[in-house]
Amino acid sequence: MGMQERWQSRQGELTAKNEARDAKDLQRREAVVEAAESAIVAAAADAFGRGDGWFEAEVEQRGTSGWSVYGLAAVDFGGPAPTRGEAARSRPGRASPRSDLLSRIEDEGWSLHTAQYVHVHLSEESRPGGLLSGERVTVKGKIVGVYLFRRAR
Repeated sequence: MGMQERWQSRQGELTAKNEARDAKDLQRREAVVEAAESAIVAAAADAFGRGDGWFEAEVEQRGTSGWSVYGLAAVDFGGPAPTRGEAARSRPGRASPRSDLLSRIEDEGWSLHTAQYVHVHLSEESRPGGLLSGERVTVKGKIVGVYLFRRAR
């Protein structure tokens, strides 16, 4: 076996190892997302059962952070939010897991009335050395979807 064959073999081994690690990470994320979604759907069912006229759900979309040399907040979305069924969801044009969650809530007897997205500021850090302001600021937070549902039936 020549040097190139050994190198290709090693690259194949590393790729397989990384894919296995990524698959385990995806399974853990899927379990967390499913547990959170199930809790929200259960709360929607409970509210409907009580006879509530409105139901509000707050769903974290993704974290944000970034450096700004101008003293303003820069946003780095860092890729998509965790999803269930990555193989089915990774292709363009597929529904996000959030739309699946909204459908599950509507299946409990609710109709989506309003959806808003807000940035929740978690922390801020300054460092000297910006271009204009003399300091760099990083802002960390999360984007939260706030969904308001009206009783449909």
